[in-house]
Amino acid sequence: MSTRNLSRRQRHSYNAGLADLICERIAVDGLALREICRDAGMPARSTLFLWLRQRRDFREKYIFAKQIQIQWLADDMIDIADGRTNDSIQPEEPDGKKVRVFDPENFRRRKKQVGALHWRLSKLKPKRYCW
Repeated sequence: MSTRNLSRRQRHSYNAGLADLICERIAVDGLALREICRDAGMPARSTLFLWLRQRRDFREKYIFAKQIQIQWLADDMIDIADGRTNDSIQPEEPDGKKVRVFDPENFRRRKKQVGALHWRLSKLKPKRYCW
């Protein structure tokens, strides 16, 4: 009987196609390595860190993907901050008229979203996004 730990994943040997897929999911989908490595068929994070240390081509692709991800997050933050689609609600008055009224709940929700994105950006690129 084997005493091997069955929960530990096997290391994948480097595969350029898989490396490209990982970088694409980081850049386009905005996923973290933790999320990507949970998927079946994806290598463990320890394998990716090994690839980053040993493979210059993967390291360059990964850095570029992270730069794109950071820019997407910054753009999302600006879109949320500028979005005014739900700033007001139109309740109906007793006489049947609709009046536009500021919706503070939507404002608070957007403020939290912007704050969370800003915090994440400050961790990814502290020199640029830290206050």
